[in-house]
Amino acid sequence: IGPVTIDFTLPDVVDLLANGPLPVETDIQQLRDELDAKDAGALTRLGAAAYLPLLRATGPFDQAIADLRAFDTTGVLTARIDALEAIAAPIRERVTLTLDPTERHGFAYQSWFGFQIFVPGQGDAVGRGGGYAIPVGEQEEAAVGFSLYPDPLIDAGLGAEDDADRRIFLPLGHDPALAASLRADDWQTVAALSDADDARALGCGWRLGPDGPVKA
Repeated sequence: IGPVTIDFTLPDVVDLLANGPLPVETDIQQLRDELDAKDAGALTRLGAAAYLPLLRATGPFDQAIADLRAFDTTGVLTARIDALEAIAAPIRERVTLTLDPTERHGFAYQSWFGFQIFVPGQGDAVGRGGGYAIPVGEQEEAAVGFSLYPDPLIDAGLGAEDDADRRIFLPLGHDPALAASLRADDWQTVAALSDADDARALGCGWRLGPDGPVKA
């Protein structure tokens, strides 16, 4: 399916800033929407120009995290940034990591971190999830969940078995009973018509040997 990209976000970053070091007079939901839309002009018109550096803290993970740390002069985001780096550490050598701290689309209930999974050829995410809180009586319990959307990948052939993996070449002089047992086990058999016939040329991934199937 090609190289995987995981894009992280911080769904409550606006709340942390607006209720802390960067209060705003405008409606916080409108502020979230303009940040999500990456509309620098709208942020300025809202009197929220102090939030513009968040738009620059977007892109390849290492640079975006560095930009976010530089922006966080009061330390209100330090715990979030540290935790995000810890989450990224075990997978950073296996996937491409990016960060968009103000992305809100699809993260209505995530509370402190979120992620989306992208693969080449698919415009939308094939997976989405993150951390959230579950009310338990008068308290909240932290949880992490995610959803996968594999249908486009399945349609593109993910998990499909190569026909050659279940097609076996039967050379001249093969055991007919053994060939019949293979067909009963859902193998496709292709019998040779001459010694010149070749398993691979006939689309077979296997050939029948004296003791059973062997790789062609």
